[in-house]
Amino acid sequence: MNFYKRFIGDYGRDTGQLTLAEHGAYTLMLDSFYATEKPLPKDKKALYRLLRAETEPEKRAVDHVATQFWEHLQSERAALVAQLGFGTDEEFHLLGQVATDTWFDAGGLINVRALREIIKAHAIAEKNRRTAILREQNKRAQAAGGQS
Repeated sequence: MNFYKRFIGDYGRDTGQLTLAEHGAYTLMLDSFYATEKPLPKDKKALYRLLRAETEPEKRAVDHVATQFWEHLQSERAALVAQLGFGTDEEFHLLGQVATDTWFDAGGLINVRALREIIKAHAIAEKNRRTAILREQNKRAQAAGGQS
């Protein structure tokens, strides 16, 4: 995804206690998760590198935010499905498209709320794709019928 909604009120309510460095860490973590649609590295050194955390205070900020807002990916898809609370087969199917087997092999950190949003975006994109195909088929059928 190259865009995600950030509701100022929700963000402020959930993160009002964070320091400036922690806000920066959280924003970079969200940006990376949405951009790649993959879990963040579980290895702290790799996570620090990804987020450009070099000083001890920056590393502590990353650790604090990771502990508070991110969860270790469950090793089984069923556990993730239960965690996300999906109720439809379509949502489950879309989860399978986003959360590939490589996710579960590598592990890492996920933000459940962000993952729900990523899957919703995939659902909307799929619906739009089907609508566009149907619209194009109808146009072609009308054009073919008018040429007789």
